[in-house]
Amino acid sequence: MAKKSGKTCSSCGGHAGRWHQHSNRDTGYGMCFACIEWLRGRGTTEDEIKRLYGTEGVNWGKES
Repeated sequence: MAKKSGKTCSSCGGHAGRWHQHSNRDTGYGMCFACIEWLRGRGTTEDEIKRLYGTEGVNWGKES
């Protein structure tokens, strides 16, 4: 698995955290937690989120 590094959110351009790169995102880009929450609120299913953006706690999530 690739090394964790800082990512830029591919949706809003903000900080997407230090998570493993998901294979469906361009190198250096991921999804921030706020944009994932926005997608959930718009009806995106958990299966779609996992397929498109990866696994919570591995490829994206809340940073403490």
